[in-house]
Amino acid sequence: MLKRKNYWLLFAVLLLALTSLSPSMELDTTEGNNPPRQPQRLSQQPDSGDKNNVSSLNIRVSMSSGELKALQRISSNYTLSTGIQVLISNVDNEENAVMLKQELATMESPDIIMTDGRNIADLATRGYLLPVDVYQSVPGSAPLTVLIPQMQWNGYDWGIPLDIDPYVLVYSPQRLTELGFAEPPASLEEWSGLLNQLRAEQEQNPDAEQYLLAMDSRNAYGFSALLASMGLSMEADYTAALDWVQIARSYFYLSSRFNTELWDMLQSGRLALAVLPLSEWQMNGNAALAVKAPAGVPGTAYEAVHSRFFALPAGSANPETAVNWLAYITSATAQLEWLENTNRLPALEELYKSAQPELADLPFDTDRLLAEEDITVQPSDGSWDAVSSAVTLLLTGKLDAAGYKEATGIGSE
Repeated sequence: MLKRKNYWLLFAVLLLALTSLSPSMELDTTEGNNPPRQPQRLSQQPDSGDKNNVSSLNIRVSMSSGELKALQRISSNYTLSTGIQVLISNVDNEENAVMLKQELATMESPDIIMTDGRNIADLATRGYLLPVDVYQSVPGSAPLTVLIPQMQWNGYDWGIPLDIDPYVLVYSPQRLTELGFAEPPASLEEWSGLLNQLRAEQEQNPDAEQYLLAMDSRNAYGFSALLASMGLSMEADYTAALDWVQIARSYFYLSSRFNTELWDMLQSGRLALAVLPLSEWQMNGNAALAVKAPAGVPGTAYEAVHSRFFALPAGSANPETAVNWLAYITSATAQLEWLENTNRLPALEELYKSAQPELADLPFDTDRLLAEEDITVQPSDGSWDAVSSAVTLLLTGKLDAAGYKEATGIGSE
């Protein structure tokens, strides 16, 4: 009987021990419900508290269908790593500009937006964006020096660059030789000489369709590249170039981007030169044509560079999660994948300094993207949209040189 009592006593002790241990066992079973570990290279900023409750992000971009597919592929890897669904909508540039103005003003925008890099500072000063400081906290992810003034204002970063697309001069060496030039003009005087050669040729054959230069009239990047090829800058007084444009614009072929007809015109000799994004040259260029970057003002950064930025609207409901997605999408690995699929150059400085083979054959010295001096955000005190609008009116003959100067404020100091 005593032995049986000892058994009951031992059983009671064991039961008490199990009861005291049960709370810690319960805590252990909840670990599987924690958010999944974030992928490498994500922001290490303090958690804002939103990502524990976020199941999806809404992002709006403006890009080609091929670029959209490439972005969705990269983003799908983020979803696999985090479980967060990413919904990406795509609109054209004009529609995107209109939607941005309406939504940013009413605080009803997506979690992340895309815009021209030169718009970032203007949007930030209007109170439309949240500051983003991802690059300062992710080792090795500093943006190109040439982009920093576009993203910084008031001591904060207001955007994250996705890519860049420098504008270059594309030409037929054979056609330029016929006009007495071995390579594209490098000064205003040389451009005037080339124009005179073309005009003289057309006087002898007035029925021939001949153009001096093709460029996109919907933004100011092509015009900026033209100025750079003359050794001028949109940051200074270029009145002499405006006077030349008034004479030469009847020999311009104005087009929109992705105009495949330009390539046939270049090869047939109907067009002497075209100012195009480098990505278009890489997709369509061939051995019969050549490419050259505009020299610009000696010692300054590459000015005619189109950049696309992501930004956080002030009304973004999930800023911390949005920043994590942005850091993933713009990591070095993702940037190289983006380059391979879109021909758009990366925006990370480290990729240029590490001599990536994909960046070895560019038609310009990449140090021009890393220059630390004489970098400014945009011409005069106006917004980039206003400058682009004035350029369009100038190229299409709706503004003369005096009207353009008044609209943009150049030479007013």
